[in-house]
Amino acid sequence: MRLKTGRQCRQKGVSPVPNPENARIDDRYGNLQKHLNPNPIQRWLLRRFHRRILELVKETGARRILDAGCGEGFTLRELREGGVQAKMIGVDFSSAALAWSQAHQMALSPLSLADARHLPFPDDSFDLVLCLEVLEHLPDSALGLRELLRVSRDYVLVSVPHEPFFRGANFLRGKHLRALGNDPEHLHNYSGRAFRRLMSAQADVVWHGYRFPWQIALACKRG
Repeated sequence: MRLKTGRQCRQKGVSPVPNPENARIDDRYGNLQKHLNPNPIQRWLLRRFHRRILELVKETGARRILDAGCGEGFTLRELREGGVQAKMIGVDFSSAALAWSQAHQMALSPLSLADARHLPFPDDSFDLVLCLEVLEHLPDSALGLRELLRVSRDYVLVSVPHEPFFRGANFLRGKHLRALGNDPEHLHNYSGRAFRRLMSAQADVVWHGYRFPWQIALACKRG
């Protein structure tokens, strides 16, 4: 896949990381549990997901990358170890996640405390903005996407759970049975069509596809 350059595409106070000793992490659910789970099937699914993210990031040729909602920095580490030479920065709302990353030297990139809905960067600051498994947690996903596009110069790379398959997988393994497999922190459940509609309302979708149980969209900024 050959992507348009940023120019062609457009034509068509950060807080420090907190002390890890003061942080608490709920390791039962969430991003940390997902990445540390020893289940071989889950680890294979994550490797497959990260491999596609790495491919798409390299396709953009981005030299300055923001991971908005980076969590403990697992994706940033995968990108760095996968050969991405860009300047990469991560921000997350969770002080506990950032503290864990710092304590375990995970991200291999600078991380800061910030809200993805109010990013502390000027317009057009990054060639590429990643936001993986975040929009479904925001009260207004469209506003969150708008903020990602504001600080991006060219591309956004976004993923959300692919519903109803994500919930179905949870249910079959006995997770969140009372909620029929839905994670309690997920405020939105996006089918493939709904996710593409969300993205295409504000950006030009370059690629949209699936890596079970997630879906991924690479989109180009307009204007």
